[in-house]
Amino acid sequence: MLRSCMLLLFLGIMPVVCSVHAGDTPKAYAENQPVFRKPFHLKLEIDNQHYYVEDFQPIPYVADNTVYLFSGDSFGINVVIAGDQITDVVYQPNLSKADITFKFTQEPAKNDTFMMLLVTRNTLKRQIQFDAVMTIPGSKNIHKTNVLPVEAGLVTYESWPHPIVQLALRNFRFSASGSE
Repeated sequence: MLRSCMLLLFLGIMPVVCSVHAGDTPKAYAENQPVFRKPFHLKLEIDNQHYYVEDFQPIPYVADNTVYLFSGDSFGINVVIAGDQITDVVYQPNLSKADITFKFTQEPAKNDTFMMLLVTRNTLKRQIQFDAVMTIPGSKNIHKTNVLPVEAGLVTYESWPHPIVQLALRNFRFSASGSE
């Protein structure tokens, strides 16, 4: 809990007001409230004999234009566009209505190890970019990581060779050109 609170504080999370299209979103959006996960138990495999376990209190799926992912998450976001910029990022649990979807899992890898896999689908007509930071078992620090841009209408697969407690995606933006 402390590590995730540190990440939320580091990123400056506070309740935000979201503007989205009525009828496309859960009731919480219409009331301008972030949607929180229920308290949950996270279990990550370090190897075939060791685990990392942590209990979490309610944490938002999306807050202050930052997406928070934990192993097992599968949800989307809608973006609000003003001019040529993404101005707001809003949680969208219905994958078929989302502009961008995420699936974050822990998968078996070689030699009795495990990797983290992020699958991102961009249904927008422009390439998107975003920044990522993470927390990992055994470290109180927040670690920056690189992620690839996601081409318009395509899917990217990002993997890490170690467990990730929480992955936060922020600074969603359109690429300056389609080839960045």
